[in-house]
Amino acid sequence: MMARALRSLASGVAAAALALSQPAAAAPQRRPMHIMSMTLCADLLLLQLAPRDRIASVTYLAHDGAEALFPGADAGIAVNHGTAEDIIVERPDLILSDDFSSAVTRRLARRIGAPLVVVRDARTFEDIRKEVRLVGAAVGEPARAEALVARIDADLAALAAKPGRPPRRVVAWGGGDSVPGRDTLSDRIIEAAGAVNVAARPGLGYTSFDVEQLLMADPDAVLFGGGGVVKPSLRDDAGQHRAIRQRYAGRRIVFNDTAHTCGLPQSVRSALDLRRALDALPDRRPVR
Repeated sequence: MMARALRSLASGVAAAALALSQPAAAAPQRRPMHIMSMTLCADLLLLQLAPRDRIASVTYLAHDGAEALFPGADAGIAVNHGTAEDIIVERPDLILSDDFSSAVTRRLARRIGAPLVVVRDARTFEDIRKEVRLVGAAVGEPARAEALVARIDADLAALAAKPGRPPRRVVAWGGGDSVPGRDTLSDRIIEAAGAVNVAARPGLGYTSFDVEQLLMADPDAVLFGGGGVVKPSLRDDAGQHRAIRQRYAGRRIVFNDTAHTCGLPQSVRSALDLRRALDALPDRRPVR
């Protein structure tokens, strides 16, 4: 009887050991139901990926950005100012931020048990795909994320399938002290549209490009940001310079600066819009 008991005990221990050696079944991941975004670019991805009843708040900048890209998407959603007090009051179960989130933000997120997901700046269309999928997974909406990625791929395919006219030389210019050069999202958009960015100098991202440099570079068109969250400033007055108005009459193209600032599916759509605008440009008149 003792031997039988020992065999039974040994069998039980072996079974327990076998069970412990097997990988544990992953617990189903609960979808966050009270999501807080603390940066504009995360706002605009969140508004496209999560139902509004699961969004606790977006930043005060979100309205202008959403109005320019998808009007009404932020209707009825609370606004935050990216402060520690906002986190304490809202007690979100997921926080979307960026690389510049403060130590206080990270500490409060840990204290309330809310995962903090960093949405990074995008400089390429592949970066945009990654961030869309990252946020989609974080908010529990991977299918919505894949639908947005499919839209990105479809727009890029449309650009590749129908090349535009011979490449136009352009510059995204708003006064000259911060012009997107090489390895910026604006540069990728310009390139995808089939144009050449005259500010894309080797080794430089954003660069200075004053009125004199603009006139010497003599691009075929000048792109001006508008319709986004960037408000007019004194530096924009340079864009109204008489020489600029005369030289580029009929060849000033307005682009949505939010789509050039944040990595969004609409950034690729901006390349399509630019392609159409470039194809519609009038022939250049001789410079006098």
